Amino acid sequence: VPCDYHETYKTTKWSAKHEGPVFFRMGREKVPVITTKDTPFEPGRAILMEDGPDGTIIACGLMVAQALEAAEILRGRGIRPRVLNMHTIKPLDHEAVLAAARDTGAIVTAEEHSRYGGLGSAVAEVLIESDHRVPMKIVAINDRYLESGPPEDLLVLAGLTPQNVAEALEGALRKGRK
Repeated sequence: VPCDYHETYKTTKWSAKHEGPVFFRMGREKVPVITTKDTPFEPGRAILMEDGPDGTIIACGLMVAQALEAAEILRGRGIRPRVLNMHTIKPLDHEAVLAAARDTGAIVTAEEHSRYGGLGSAVAEVLIESDHRVPMKIVAINDRYLESGPPEDLLVLAGLTPQNVAEALEGALRKGRK
């Protein structure tokens, strides 16, 4: 799930050379460019966008930009989160997920996708099968069909704003302190 132009280009080039089936998804809306042509792209490897000790936001697609905005909101509240760009859901970067759990104590996933069967579910499965028990929240589309409309309005309607992501991480961190 590429987050911007550069990742879409790299994903397309990689998929053309890859032997076997490939699936990637992207929205129709214009998104901010947050990577560069020099940003490493390796399928199955998350990209560390920001580092911090206070929980981790793992995002994919256009939600990477939302996660970075959420991190800015949280820094204003004295919380310094880690932000991971998980552009590949299969294979998933188990190492990055487990390091995030171990090092930051809480995880929030953010995706413009159903909360079932996507990034959040995959991250939860990695955590369930590990020894790392940390609070986790999923910011995703609830089990419903959305209306049609401008993409920015649909993000608000679906609860996929930077504020929603920031509040989810604050909730996970509070849960971890109990």
